[in-house]
Amino acid sequence: MKLLFWLVIPTFFLALYFALPKLKNQPQTEPVPSATQGEESSPVSDVEPVTISITPPSPLPGEPVKVNFNGLDSISKVKSLTFNDKPLSIFEEEGKLAAFIGLDFHEKPASYPLVLTLANDQKIESSIEVRKRELISTDFDIPKQLGGNTPQAEHELTTTLSKDSAILNSVTTRVSPLKLWSGQFQFPLEGSPVITDVYGYSRKTGSVSLSHLGTDFRAAEGTPVYAINSGKVAYTGTLRNFGETVIIDHGLGLMTLYMHLSKINVEPDDRIEKGGLIAKSGSTGYSLGPHLHLSVRINGLSIDPQKFYELMGSK
Repeated sequence: MKLLFWLVIPTFFLALYFALPKLKNQPQTEPVPSATQGEESSPVSDVEPVTISITPPSPLPGEPVKVNFNGLDSISKVKSLTFNDKPLSIFEEEGKLAAFIGLDFHEKPASYPLVLTLANDQKIESSIEVRKRELISTDFDIPKQLGGNTPQAEHELTTTLSKDSAILNSVTTRVSPLKLWSGQFQFPLEGSPVITDVYGYSRKTGSVSLSHLGTDFRAAEGTPVYAINSGKVAYTGTLRNFGETVIIDHGLGLMTLYMHLSKINVEPDDRIEKGGLIAKSGSTGYSLGPHLHLSVRINGLSIDPQKFYELMGSK
């Protein structure tokens, strides 16, 4: 029995000796601290929720609206954007996404839905409250070069205006799918242009009533006219009532129209940079004197140019 004891004890210590290095090399683990009462664990995700901001929140008919998206950094994350069930284009501006809405001058006061659908089919809904516009009218003469204030001239004005409008509508609804403008929008004349007629009132001549859907700037005959931003020339030509006209496509449904010109310096499909010379001012068409008429269209709808400058900035 004693002999067996002395044989087992050395064997045990020998095995322990060879096991110690392995035990020493095992990694040491620290206990995981648990959250104490009153402390919150870190959130699983820090992703900012997608929200919509609208400027102005309660526009008038004929005003432009700008929609900004917070928490959204890529167009690829968007499936669609609609206003009153009509699709809108989204563009990138200074690393953020935005969109334009053009309100019809004759839009009825109401609440209209704005729906953003993300790529994962999540819907973010908002609405735009369109207020009532008080319509203002003033008496206006038919220019002598268009026949003066006679019943025949009134009839011809109505007939030819429909033809002119059809041409403009056919051009301003064929827009580039790409964003061609950049940064702020400059004025079409040098310096600080003087506005002589504003957007939105009706010019009444006998039985004919015409809505003035643009802004008139004071400009002597032959004053240089410049593109308010970069784009492509979509149209140049002579329209009976709008005179010599240039239309620039800035992409994504945005177009600018320059009317009553005396000379046109560009041709269709020309690429034009911001501030590029496009024409000289004049008094052609339905005009009582030299000036520049500027119209801004969003998805074919003429909106207030002054409100557009307020929204997009000017320099």
